[in-house]
Amino acid sequence: MKLQNNATNGSSPSSASSSPWLKRVMNPRATGCWNRPWICNEGKFPPKIKKLCCKNRCVDVTSDVNNCGLCGIRCPFNWQCCHRLCINTNVNPFHCGRCDHKCPFPSFCFYGMCGYAQPLPPFPFPPKPFPPKPFPPKPFPPKPFPPKPFPPKPFPPKPFPPKPFPPKPPHGPYPPQRGRPPSSG
Repeated sequence: MKLQNNATNGSSPSSASSSPWLKRVMNPRATGCWNRPWICNEGKFPPKIKKLCCKNRCVDVTSDVNNCGLCGIRCPFNWQCCHRLCINTNVNPFHCGRCDHKCPFPSFCFYGMCGYAQPLPPFPFPPKPFPPKPFPPKPFPPKPFPPKPFPPKPFPPKPFPPKPFPPKPPHGPYPPQRGRPPSSG
């Protein structure tokens, strides 16, 4: 915007720029949220601390992986920001593959999938129990057990006399010494 001299009052261009209106027009309000962090509240009261002013822009700190929970907290590779916490969604059974995706009780979370490489559950989940089959009728009166032989048969006799164990060495209990011929007597 080009300023022109006012011929009626003889003012200079420097005095014309001292007008408050002209200063606002020449220097509009700064963009971003550094000077006005309350604009991140989205006009809600009481404000949910869901968005914060990070690097002059409003950021949702509950799900942003570069600003998880607070400005500048970055989640590691393959992790996600779930409720202001960095979580490994590849192995967490409460956040499997995405936030708040819970795996059923007996299965685990691998590679972001519930029950990956685990045996299939029984189909249909678990089979309905059948009523018990009636037992076959028992004859009346019950058959007696076969009689046991009396007296009991003896075990086969052990050989007498018992064989020596282990067999004795032929030359005595000590090995022959080197350099000397074995003694004959």
